[in-house]
Formats: sequence, structure tokens, C-alpha cells
Amino acid sequence: MYRRLRGFTGSLERSDSLLLGSVGVLLFMGIFVVYVAGSYNRQAATTPLGQHYIIAKHLFMIGIGSVLMIGLMNLDYRWFRHRWFNWGGLIVTYGLVLATLFIKRYDPEGNEIINRWVTFGGYSIQPVEMAKLAMMFFLAERLTNPGPGRRLTPRQLGTALALGPLPLLVLLILQPNYGNSMVIVGLTLVLLFVAGISEKWLTRIVIALPFVGWLSYLIIPKVHERVDELINGITSGVYGYQVNQSLIGLGGPGWRGAGVGQSHNKFSFLPDSHTDFAFSVLGEEWGLVGTLLVVSMLILFAWRGFSIAARAADPFGKVVATGLTMGIAIYGVVNIAMVTGIFPVVGVPLPFVSFGGTAMIAALASVGILLNIERGSRSYQVWKRRWNRSGTA
Repeated sequence: MYRRLRGFTGSLERSDSLLLGSVGVLLFMGIFVVYVAGSYNRQAATTPLGQHYIIAKHLFMIGIGSVLMIGLMNLDYRWFRHRWFNWGGLIVTYGLVLATLFIKRYDPEGNEIINRWVTFGGYSIQPVEMAKLAMMFFLAERLTNPGPGRRLTPRQLGTALALGPLPLLVLLILQPNYGNSMVIVGLTLVLLFVAGISEKWLTRIVIALPFVGWLSYLIIPKVHERVDELINGITSGVYGYQVNQSLIGLGGPGWRGAGVGQSHNKFSFLPDSHTDFAFSVLGEEWGLVGTLLVVSMLILFAWRGFSIAARAADPFGKVVATGLTMGIAIYGVVNIAMVTGIFPVVGVPLPFVSFGGTAMIAALASVGILLNIERGSRSYQVWKRRWNRSGTA
């Protein structure tokens, strides 16, 4: 038992230290931020753990995610290429997203609110995080199925898009969840580009996106409201309440910050301070040094993730690694942009920092798969050197 456990954990020592280091720094900083911001959360007052409820739940999710990460590091990523896994993943996860449309959710005052969660045995999960991974594996398998040097036919491409991202987009728009809708669109474009589909089709899709965005602005009231709020904030300096409070928190204490635990926005001045707006609390307490460290760690993670994708042993691994890295990078960029008032508020967490059960587990699972792809690429390079008479790769 000990030898088996040592084999699992020992794989961490042979993995990309920079990627693991960036994740570790972000998790470490996030623990402090979530503890401070979550101590005054309304949920904390109604549980036996009191002010420790949010941080206890956060640490629990990190623990589950870490175990899953180590497990996936030791599971061959090519297992995710099996058709039965891809179809099963799509059916189960899309079905859970569909269920959120029929489950009613209410705030403490009894008003119906948007539901993005499904509850099992007292634990709530956000199905979109799992659906996003299922969509990515499905699309990666379909895009790389023709084989090296062969491109998808228009029919094959249309089928892949119609069965993969399109149904998920429809479900997210119906929720509504426009933030993750944009993430799905961005991920799909990146996967199509990396898979090497015809430039003609990729160009058509890219050209169509601005028209889709403009149409959404005209016919969807929530999109119209958020975009107008952003434009008004940029032009006049007056944003909505949430972004105003976020900017006050970021700029109030100066470049040195107020000090760990000294945030004022934790006293419920800033809604969702431990989730979507954790970056504001971090900036208020840690100052410019803390915010630049978070940005640097996200850049380091993206660099290492894309490096793993570039060295992947097969096209499927390359597309999956790119998708996993891009999914986390998009979350980071969008979250920091909305917290600082240069992007509409769309409700996505800051990876590895914000409190978030399913999002945290999915992010750490993505790291595990990335490290498994890296291990596969190292084995592939060793195999090439052994079979190359000159001894070089």
C-alpha cells in the first residue's frame, strides 16, 4: 500500500516544477483571501463552523481536487479518446446542465434566482465545469480523428460542432450564463485553430462572431445592460455598485496594500468578495505586489501549459493540452478584466484563487491531465532517441 501511494505521489517530483509551482502559489494566496473574505459571509453565521465554514469548505475542495489531480497524472490521457467515454461524458454532463433549467432556486428573501447548480445529498455542483471538459475531449477526438495530414470534411466539421459546443451553448444561453458561453466560444475557436482546420472555415467563423455579439447586444436585455454599464464606467468613471466597490478596494490602500486580513470590502461591502471578486480583496490587502504576483503566476501557468501542448506525443494530446490551458487562462483574463472594470461582469472565478467547489476541482483535474500529457511526451522523446541511429531526437 505504501509503495503504491509513494508511486502516485512520487510522480509529482518528476513533473513540470514551474507549472506545479505556479498552481501552488495561487492556491496559497487564495487560501488567505477566501478565509478573510469568507469569514463575514452570510452562510458562515448559520453553520456550526461559524466564520471557518467557507475556508473549511474551500480546503475540502482543494483536497478533493488534489487527489483527483494525482490520480489523473497516473492515468493515460489517451483513455479519454474512447468514443464511449466521450459520448457518455456529453450525455451525463449536458443532462445535468439541462436539469438546471427545471430546478428552481431562491434567495434568502424568497425571490427566484438564476440556477446554475444541481444538488446531490446536500452538496451542490456546477455542471457547466464538467460539461466544458466533456465538450473539450469530444471535440479534440473528432478534430484529430482523420489522422495526420488529413483535414476534416465540411460535413465532419459541422457534425462535430453540432454535437459538441452548439448544444452546450444553447443550454448556457437558456440558463442564462453568458460568461461561460463566451468561454465555450473562445475554447472552440482555439481548438479548431490548433487542430488545423481549413483557414477558409476558420475565417468565416471568426468574421461571423462580431455580428453574433452585436445581435446579442440588441436582443438580450442582460447583455445590453452589462455592456452599457461598462461603456458608462469607462467614459464617466461611474460603474455599477459591484465594480465601483471593487475599484475602491483595489485603489484605496495604495500600492503597498492594507495588509493581510485588513480588507474593508470583506464586511459585505463587496458582493461575492470570496468568489468572483476575490482578486479585489487580494489587491486591497496584498497591494500591487500581490496582484502582479497573481498575474505572473497565471502567465507562467499558461506558458508551461502551452509548452506541454507543443511537445505532446500525438495530435489529440496537443489539442487537449491547449484546450485545458486555454480554459484556465481565459478564466483568469476575464476575471481580472471584469474586476478592474475593463470587461463586463460575467461571473467567472479566478482560477485556483477564488472560492468555488466544482470550478476548483475541475481546474486541478485539468492540471493532472496536463502533467500526464507531459509525461507521455517525455516517454515519446525517449522512444525516439532510442530508435534514432544518430542518438538525437
